[in-house]
Amino acid sequence: MQRFFNSIDFIEQHLDEAISVHQIAAASHYSTYHYSRIFKALVGDTPKEYLRKRRLTLAAKRLLTEDVGVLEVAIDSQFDSQEAFTRAFKAQFNMTPAKYRKLNEPYRLLYRRPFTEQDLDYLQSRISMEPEIIQRPAMKIVGIAAEYDDGDLSLPKLWSAFRPYRDSVANRVGSDFFGIYESYQEADDKTQFVYICSVEVSNFDDVPEQMITRELEAQTYAQFTHVGPIAELESTLRYIWGSWLPKSDYEYADKPDFELLPASFNNEDPQNKIYLNIPVIRKTLKFAD
Repeated sequence: MQRFFNSIDFIEQHLDEAISVHQIAAASHYSTYHYSRIFKALVGDTPKEYLRKRRLTLAAKRLLTEDVGVLEVAIDSQFDSQEAFTRAFKAQFNMTPAKYRKLNEPYRLLYRRPFTEQDLDYLQSRISMEPEIIQRPAMKIVGIAAEYDDGDLSLPKLWSAFRPYRDSVANRVGSDFFGIYESYQEADDKTQFVYICSVEVSNFDDVPEQMITRELEAQTYAQFTHVGPIAELESTLRYIWGSWLPKSDYEYADKPDFELLPASFNNEDPQNKIYLNIPVIRKTLKFAD
C-alpha cells in the first residue's frame, strides 16, 4: 500500500505537468495494467479520471482566489484549449468556469480531494470475507478479445457480443466461461486494455477464424465469490485490493486474473455467483539482522 500511496504523491507533485498512466504506475512499481485495476478498485476512479478531477479541483480554487484568466488556468491544468477545459469543468461542477467564478461559492462536495490512507483504513474496516486459496492447472482457452479504453469497460456488453460464438468452439472442456484481463497498450493520452470472453478447450484444433487462443500457466489463486450482477463487481474488487490483500499472507502475482462464470449464470438473477480468481503467491518472511 505504501507503493500505491507513492503513486498518489507522484500525481500530486505533477498535477501541472503532462504525465501518463505508465509514469504514475512506475511510481508504485506495478505494471500499468494491474496498477490501473488496483487504482480503480480502491479509489473509484481510473487514474486518468482521478488526475483530471484533481486538476479541475485546483483549477476551481484558482478561479476563486487568483486574478488569472481562464485560458491560463486551462493550459496550466494540461488542457489543450479553453474549450476543452470548459467542457470538462462543466461536466464536473455543472457550470462553466465563468459562472463558477461569478457565483464565488465553492461546491466542496464536487471537489476531488486526494485519496488518503484514512480512506483506505475506512475501507479495510468495513468488510470481512475470506477467499478460497486454490491451485489451478494450466489451461488452454479460446475466445473473443476486445480492446477497451481505461474506465470504459462494459462487461455485460462484451459478454452479450460473445454469446453468438460460444457454442461454436470445438474441443471444449467443461461448461464454465472465463473473463480474462490481459495486456494494456498506452498511446498518446489513451490507455487500452484487453478483455477476453472465453471457454476452456483440450486443444487448439479447429479454432474459429475470428477467435484467439491463450495458454494460462498453472497458478495459485485466491478465489472470491461475488454474488449479484456483473455491473456490481467493482465493490468486490474494491474489497479484494483494498481490504483483503493488504492484510493477507499473500501478495499479487503478476499474471492474468479472471472471472469464472458458471454456465447457469443469469445476469438478471441477483443471487447468481461469479468467481473472481486473483493470482497470488505467499509473502516471503523477512527477518531483521
